[in-house]
Amino acid sequence: MRTTTTTLIVAVGALVALSLTMLASATMLDGPSTAGLRSQAFAAVAGFVALIGVAMVDYRRLDRWVWWIYAATLILLALVLSPLGHETKGAQRWLFGTQPSEIAKFSLIVVLAVYGARNQGRMDRFVPGILGGAGIAVPIIALVLKEPDRGTAALLMLVTIVLLLLSGARWWYLVPPGILFGGALAAMIVFSPMARNRIDAWINPANHKDGAAQQARKGLFAFGEGGLEGTGLGRGSLKYNVPEVHTDFILPAVGEELGLPFTLGVVVTYGVILFCGILVARRAPDTLGLLLAAGITFLIAAQACINIGVVTTVLPNKGMPLPFVSRGGTSMAVLLAMVGALVAVARQAVPADARPAGRPRRPGGRDPFAPDTDFARAA
Repeated sequence: MRTTTTTLIVAVGALVALSLTMLASATMLDGPSTAGLRSQAFAAVAGFVALIGVAMVDYRRLDRWVWWIYAATLILLALVLSPLGHETKGAQRWLFGTQPSEIAKFSLIVVLAVYGARNQGRMDRFVPGILGGAGIAVPIIALVLKEPDRGTAALLMLVTIVLLLLSGARWWYLVPPGILFGGALAAMIVFSPMARNRIDAWINPANHKDGAAQQARKGLFAFGEGGLEGTGLGRGSLKYNVPEVHTDFILPAVGEELGLPFTLGVVVTYGVILFCGILVARRAPDTLGLLLAAGITFLIAAQACINIGVVTTVLPNKGMPLPFVSRGGTSMAVLLAMVGALVAVARQAVPADARPAGRPRRPGGRDPFAPDTDFARAA
């Protein structure tokens, strides 16, 4: 697995380097105000330290601390909603300069992975497989929804579904709670003027040229201005007209200044990370390692797909940072720590021709990552 982990770290390092480069370019007009760049650089350094630290620890020790991690996550999310939390643009998501919802992504994966590993022989039953998993995920998702952060809540729901299915839960058991949650999310959108406006702007952008659709429209203009070769690093001008170009819409700045090859390179790099994560999960020595690697890989890939879909207007506008690239110290540090967990699993990997003992089985008795499955052959 040395080649896989090396490729993974190089791909992640390339995205982090691109992040710092584009943030430096985007802050050129700010003159001496480079606090955001310095903060991102500090978060990247802290994140790589966390990556190394997590990678050196045996991930199986998480079993001892899992409920302390879960309790700490709930406390942090609750404190965000208290007077200690900081509100910006109608959302209360910050606590002492950090975003606990980003920490919750990693925590939820860890808790569900440990739960699935402990109960792998019973996950095909409704109570331990669905009610148990939902009992873990719902409090975290509900607190994130309360901030409100519907995008992160939806992402956490998807991660929960994937981990429960990989643990052996029957997919049809997930239909009723999925419908209930989807209905609740739809109701929140219906009763939220901002959410309704964003969806209408996505469907009818011509009616919102100076409103909710202007961010995506200006982002497309930046892509178009860059064309094939780009305007050159630091020479882009349209990027300054794109709202949130430092965070959710940083990819249009890449397209404008560095051109189509770099933009496609970013997409390919996420594909490389996805492929490496699948290989790590497939070669994991036990259930915990498989679920931990699969959950982390899915979260990174899904978050990247959502961001790219939004900036290319394939999806309605929803604040979702581009992993490892968008500005956000908490996100950067937590994501790098997740990569460290992937490396920790890879360090314990079994040979490619061996069948790991104790791996989870789908209902019906098939290991989803067994060497004789279609998934394994594709990987």
